[in-house]
Amino acid sequence: MIIRNLSANSLLFLSAILATLMISSCIDVDKSLGSDVVPGDFNLKVENMTIQVPVQMKMADSLQTIFPDYLIVGAYKDQELGTVTSDALFHFAPTIIKNDYGDNPAPISFKLYITVSQKLVLDASEESIPQNIYLYKLKKGVDSTTVYSNSLSVNDIESTPINLGTATYYGADTLNMNLSLDFAQEILSSTQQERDSTKLFAQRFKGFVITTEPLPGSLSGGRFNIIDPSKVYLELKYRHVEVDSLIDKDSLLYFYVPSDIPYMNRYSHSSSGLESATPQGKIMLEGLAGIKPYIDFEEVRRDMTLWAEDKGISPDRIVVAKAELRLPYEFPEEYTLMGQYPTQLFLSTRNNNSLFNNQPFYQPVSDINILTTGTNNRSKQYYSLNISSYIQKILTGKKTGKELKTWITPITQLSNSYTGEVSYLVDNVVYFKAKLNGNNDQRKPHLVMTYSVLP
Repeated sequence: MIIRNLSANSLLFLSAILATLMISSCIDVDKSLGSDVVPGDFNLKVENMTIQVPVQMKMADSLQTIFPDYLIVGAYKDQELGTVTSDALFHFAPTIIKNDYGDNPAPISFKLYITVSQKLVLDASEESIPQNIYLYKLKKGVDSTTVYSNSLSVNDIESTPINLGTATYYGADTLNMNLSLDFAQEILSSTQQERDSTKLFAQRFKGFVITTEPLPGSLSGGRFNIIDPSKVYLELKYRHVEVDSLIDKDSLLYFYVPSDIPYMNRYSHSSSGLESATPQGKIMLEGLAGIKPYIDFEEVRRDMTLWAEDKGISPDRIVVAKAELRLPYEFPEEYTLMGQYPTQLFLSTRNNNSLFNNQPFYQPVSDINILTTGTNNRSKQYYSLNISSYIQKILTGKKTGKELKTWITPITQLSNSYTGEVSYLVDNVVYFKAKLNGNNDQRKPHLVMTYSVLP
């Protein structure tokens, strides 16, 4: 699996400082000081409660994938989750502007070169399986309106691939393809104005989508190929007449994937048939835009309100010391399958984002505790999510509407190497598979809360 935890140095440094201060600054403190003047009704009693949390299964079908860390090309077939495919969509532009193509340019060869950064498989034996790779032209370019993994349809893609012959890829470090000379001639017909402007060039040539096929027949498994956009380039060799000297000669043109024009991944899942508000069996968690555990905290708030009424407590008087959401699972008989489970999970909501025309985005809730971000406790066989602040805001009515509708998503974290600040994002690149306990299992999903009640 990919781990994008960029830096933990600042945390280690801070820990070392704190340890030094604890050793060198031991001071005896009289903790009873002032206790005789505190009224008895201000002594808060700490208690615990546990309630079951009903978990549904729901697709994360409109996952944002614009400007991803990596382009993902692959396919996977699973007996439980069905088929998932990932296509990579990107623009291309000339590496050199102010470049004259000469008189009567005619293509000789047109090639695509890709360096594959990493291969992702759920079974190590599938790392070198053959995959037929295809390159198609886009009818519609990727822009700020196509931010989701399902924003473009098959109608936005040319039906005939432009790679010559079949490109079969076995998981090597590089992937090369010979492309259509007819399309190369189209590029050579671009105007000087289009060649000198990345934006105009992208308006004329909408870009590419690179795809692969699932394994044939009843075969299951697959592979996802992870590609850094900066490791993709095209080479066009053509014959022309030099403008100044009138010499007939060959020249090379190179094209790259520009980072200032949107690129994205397009996902397709067949697991939508597993969606259920009342699942009877296991709860499936799928990576990318697939099926996810879903919790409506409106239901949780209702159950907590009923519990509080039975205790004679006003919910807004509850002070949450800790609220831990536990998502149990049973250890698989084949221990290697645990490698398919995500490392970290957390609650994510789908709220509007002002950066992209106020369109909905999946984002982890802001109430993340850096020390307990939904880690997998293998010894106790459950994911532990510290949602103390989130539950406190629910009880006091500060979380409403869409903020209560949550998907359980794999998350990744990015650390600022200068400030040490950690940001959390929904992991929209790595494909995971996990099987969690459901509402009818003996070890059910539940919330464990330590709390006090204000007088």
